Amino acid sequence: MKVLHSICTIFAPMKARNILILILGTLILPIYLTSCGVDRWKEYAGQTQTDRWIDDTMRVWYYWVDAIPHTNDLNYFQAPFTFFASLKSEEDKFSTIDSLVSVTTTRSIPYTDYSYGFQFTTNQIEVEGEENAIVAQILYVADGSPASEIGLKRGDWIMKMDGNFITEQNYKKLYGSSAMELTVGYYDVEKNAIVAYDKPRQIASARPVNDNPVHYKNVYTSGSKKIGYLVYNHFSSGPTDNSNEYDNDLRSAFQYFASQQVNEFILDLRYNNGGLLSCAELLCTMLAPSSALGQELGYLDFNNRFNPQIVPFTLNSGLIGNGANLNLNTLYVLTSSQTASASEMVINCLDPYMDVVIIGGTTVGKNVGSRNFSSPELMITMNPIVCKIYNSEGKSDYESGFQPAYSGYVVNEMSDMSRFLPFGDTNEALLSTALGAIDGSIQPPAQEDTRSLRVTTLANSIERRASHAVRIK
Repeated sequence: MKVLHSICTIFAPMKARNILILILGTLILPIYLTSCGVDRWKEYAGQTQTDRWIDDTMRVWYYWVDAIPHTNDLNYFQAPFTFFASLKSEEDKFSTIDSLVSVTTTRSIPYTDYSYGFQFTTNQIEVEGEENAIVAQILYVADGSPASEIGLKRGDWIMKMDGNFITEQNYKKLYGSSAMELTVGYYDVEKNAIVAYDKPRQIASARPVNDNPVHYKNVYTSGSKKIGYLVYNHFSSGPTDNSNEYDNDLRSAFQYFASQQVNEFILDLRYNNGGLLSCAELLCTMLAPSSALGQELGYLDFNNRFNPQIVPFTLNSGLIGNGANLNLNTLYVLTSSQTASASEMVINCLDPYMDVVIIGGTTVGKNVGSRNFSSPELMITMNPIVCKIYNSEGKSDYESGFQPAYSGYVVNEMSDMSRFLPFGDTNEALLSTALGAIDGSIQPPAQEDTRSLRVTTLANSIERRASHAVRIK
């Protein structure tokens, strides 16, 4: 401290910038933290606490841990979001960080949502003479929600809120806000236009809504074929972290399919952007050939400092419980640009054991797993990538997504509004293509027969609930 006191005495009359120029870098940090004799280590420790928590966690779990800069090269006085970005590898597209103030729950998979209970896209089209009007098209509605109570359904179009057109500035009110009046319309095939219903509808204030992923199921008969169809919208075990309600509903659905002697299956994952690994394991186990039960489904590859680095997971018949294994040889999967993460894991991991036929659009390409870390004290939650996911053959090469192998199986539900129909309608764009592929009657519609609006999609509410990667509990 005598040396430090002397330095402070000598340079006291000089400007701070000159001190920085004259003093060697190795002396700068100690002088800064002691501020000419005053010990400020505790003060600055408080300012760096959040960044150091982020750094400590990442150095244990982060998949690309070797890409994290040395501690001497890091600035622990940065804002947490900026500091987090400084740790990330250039290969990392999916790790995220957020403030607990800006999220409604600390759940690892937040599918009990404070909302009106519908998912939607906002689209720019011509409405009532407005060439660039923004309207919201409803993708699906959750049971028991404010939206279901006023009869909103898949395919409806929200044209106005409280008499005002939707804009890029106000559309987020549709995620969940106060009670409001909605002007709702429908697609008129003859007019090839969105037409408003006679009366506006009053929707109640947003509230917690349970979005059960087992959204729709049905069985179709085509000759000797019994075709099961399931719309499964996210990989979540229940409305809370400790609940198995949704998993049990999934088991019940497969018990129903087994009772109907289903021998072909269509799995609709078009709006499923992922969730829990455990739910994906359960689904795969009930879909796979019975001869594959007990075998390796895939494995997780963690960073090279993790022990064990390789963690396998299997087609475990013990997961089935009161469900059923359908003993399938072929699986038809309906996909879109929203299909991601655990959905893609199902495709990749079942591929070695059965023929997986993709119908729809190219998927996202999330072949990694994340884990949630939250600090209520620091008000920070983050989801770093912690592993890469491989199938039993060691394949994980779908960073660019999965896509249909045959051009006739490429289907965009937004390209023909006359085929944007309720789930289960055999004329619905993706389902009809899958049914045609199964019975051999598939014929892609001629371009001149399609009826389409000029639609430019601006936002999709499915992206708001993105899981970013397969969630590892």
